[in-house]
Amino acid sequence: MDTFATWPAVLKRLSQRAQDVDIAGRWPRKNIEDLAHCGALKWSVPKQYGGTGLSQIQLHRRYEQLASVCLTTALILTQRDAALEFLICAATGPASGPQCRKLLSRLARNQIFASIGIAQLTTSGQHQNGGVAAVDHGGTWRISGIIPWSTGAGNCDYIIAGARTEVGDQLLFILRMKQPGVRIIPPAPIAVLNASNTVAIKLKEVAIKPEDILAGPSPNALAVRNKYRRFSLNTCILPLGVAAGALRDAQELVSTRSARCKAAVAGLRRKHAALSREVYRQGADKVEADSASKPAILRSQCNDLCWRCAAATLELAKGRGLMMSHPAQRRLREAMFFFVWSSGVSVIEETLTCLEAGGRG
Repeated sequence: MDTFATWPAVLKRLSQRAQDVDIAGRWPRKNIEDLAHCGALKWSVPKQYGGTGLSQIQLHRRYEQLASVCLTTALILTQRDAALEFLICAATGPASGPQCRKLLSRLARNQIFASIGIAQLTTSGQHQNGGVAAVDHGGTWRISGIIPWSTGAGNCDYIIAGARTEVGDQLLFILRMKQPGVRIIPPAPIAVLNASNTVAIKLKEVAIKPEDILAGPSPNALAVRNKYRRFSLNTCILPLGVAAGALRDAQELVSTRSARCKAAVAGLRRKHAALSREVYRQGADKVEADSASKPAILRSQCNDLCWRCAAATLELAKGRGLMMSHPAQRRLREAMFFFVWSSGVSVIEETLTCLEAGGRG
């Protein structure tokens, strides 16, 4: 591991840049360089490919720490690492295996950058007309359509993407961003995370060779990563991280407030600690989710708590908290992101139920 910088030192630098990154809305190149210098880009790569091979729990704790100082950078890293998960799962395949192993080694050395673009097969697919279509041309697939969301796509060399065949099966593949038929659609400004360069990608008759097929065609090609990741924590961990950052700010702001205000912040800290324990319990290697709905329930609880912690910080900051230079307004806008990020029907239902129940209090 490069010892240019320690992880705590990198977190401190990223925290100092967070407001500027948010306001400028430009790709945080210095932050990515700092991640590389402290070895963070090796964390999710197995040791046999030149990585560190941290456990899932270790990774999630680092993601949470990162989100507590800069959600933009945390999102970029988690989406990169999500792409790596698919490469890892396909690295032993007869066709795509050599290609996956080569890319994993290059990713560990920070020679290339990657991200993921599969929303059209998951939460965004139900709201799209056409999605992304794959047509077989004698072993080479031709891909056309629009990938609606892909974080960092304009700064990536490769995207792990998905499409549907004429019969509705899923196809998971490696997309080279510089090949013919691939075009970035310039994004409209959004309320937060503009610097993450989350954009849509238009594909027109893009040729995908057999060695770039990671899984499928099959009814659920995305299930290939289940052998590597049993229960995704990212959608819980990142809001917990933002909540932790907001609570740090609130703790400083509440020092001159009334005993009632201090008690309220202390209560939020206890709720955060309890929810964090439950999330990590569910993520432990040998613990199964209590029910099929448990991930959605935890996700909604994390979203709700993140929103409340951010709102508490803004309330304590008062008017100055609305200034773009103050972190309170950024925390609240970051909390908004989790209500729209990868939210399936079950998550939406649980989130609305959670919000309504809290409103009765």
